Amino acid sequence: MSLNHSFLIGSDESSELMLNISGLDANAKEVDSLCANFFAHCAKTGTPKFTCKLTVQNLQNLYSHLSSYSMVCDSTSSKTGRFIEVRDNYNEIISILEHADNNSLVMALQHLVSSKLTNNDINTILGRKESLETYEKMLTEPDSYKEADWQRFFETNEWIFGYGLKYKFLKILQREAHISRTDLNGGNDVIADFLISDSRFTKIVELKTPTTKLFTKRQGRSDTWFLSSELTDAVSQILAQKANWEIESQSRNYTTDGELIHEDTFDTECILIIGSLSSIEGNEREKLIKRKTLELYRRNLKNIDILFYDELLERSRYIVRSAEVIEDKLLSAL
Repeated sequence: MSLNHSFLIGSDESSELMLNISGLDANAKEVDSLCANFFAHCAKTGTPKFTCKLTVQNLQNLYSHLSSYSMVCDSTSSKTGRFIEVRDNYNEIISILEHADNNSLVMALQHLVSSKLTNNDINTILGRKESLETYEKMLTEPDSYKEADWQRFFETNEWIFGYGLKYKFLKILQREAHISRTDLNGGNDVIADFLISDSRFTKIVELKTPTTKLFTKRQGRSDTWFLSSELTDAVSQILAQKANWEIESQSRNYTTDGELIHEDTFDTECILIIGSLSSIEGNEREKLIKRKTLELYRRNLKNIDILFYDELLERSRYIVRSAEVIEDKLLSAL
């Protein structure tokens, strides 16, 4: 029995598209000697329109790509799902899963658990309760922890940075990043607490403690309240870091591990983590004025996100609560 190595792929009102694999006969052949030819001709007259010659490897790549779509490889498919294209980047995949609705997330995780994920992988998604408990404990005893303690905590829990910050997943590139050139005597070095990345652009994070004062004791005019020098000085500090990094980033920079920083730097976004909203004191009217002053101040800072420790804690709780909703369903599927 012989095979016809030409195949009609499809046609429209004017043309027919064919595929032919040439070089096949009764004798065994090396795959490299074969060719795949796509050609089109007029459906009415047979007049050729174009020919495209491909290697079998090209054909294999096309087949591999098309087989990733269920509506192509499954003839019973009547509709498609929602497709999201991501690069081969674990952090991007985790970010998409975190923002999926619960039903979609349960289905995705059940599939992965049954085929690929190990227990350690599951813990990466769901096992953040212990870190959350540590965060809560540290905030209930803020005087017991210094800025360096918070640096270490966020370094081991970078997922906390990734939710709610314009829905971009952030990873730490370098802790205590030297983002300026020094004087000849080694002085005037500018150091940011963290240099982070959203996989495309670099960002700067500056940490102060949760006990940093946000206001003075003086009320301003027009229902405003004077911000503390600790807060305004921190903003000035991160602006200086931003300006220095804009210059330093134009040359090659490497992390402590010797990895080249590929991310671009354009008008760097900055994150200042400072103080706590729960520390605002006064009667109800004074608290309202202070909150209004604080919110207007941070909304009008260009490319600087001011986040408060208890505010960031609430975002962390939300991540953990979202995981708890699906945890029972996920475990029952194992």
